[in-house]
Amino acid sequence: MERACFGDRQFGRDSVLWILDNPDAATVVEDRGGIVGSLMVAFDREACRVLSVAVLPGWRRRGLGRALMRAADELARGRGSPEIRLEVGVMNAGAIEFYKRLGYKIDGVLPAYYSDREDAYTMHRPISEGNA
Repeated sequence: MERACFGDRQFGRDSVLWILDNPDAATVVEDRGGIVGSLMVAFDREACRVLSVAVLPGWRRRGLGRALMRAADELARGRGSPEIRLEVGVMNAGAIEFYKRLGYKIDGVLPAYYSDREDAYTMHRPISEGNA
């Protein structure tokens, strides 16, 4: 999933295993006769942090990303997180617009965040009963 969706920016095996084994993280998969989407989040005292949202290219624009982000909302609410935070590449216009439609706001820039030195926006959205 990581390789198919993120290429050179994919999480390494050790990172994925850390997320899967960490009690302060969660993974959700979308299975349609095979895994076609996934969400990985981590929790701290201040937020639920979306680490990865992945939908296979042939399955995009079918509501899976929205469903995975709804799952992030439910997980955050269940852990008592006051907000959800994420990072997204400044050149990833489609993802930025997707997150904005879900109510996320850009609140900063992380210079040279990715391995190819692309900057990332930090985005957040508070958790409330009205979000989902």
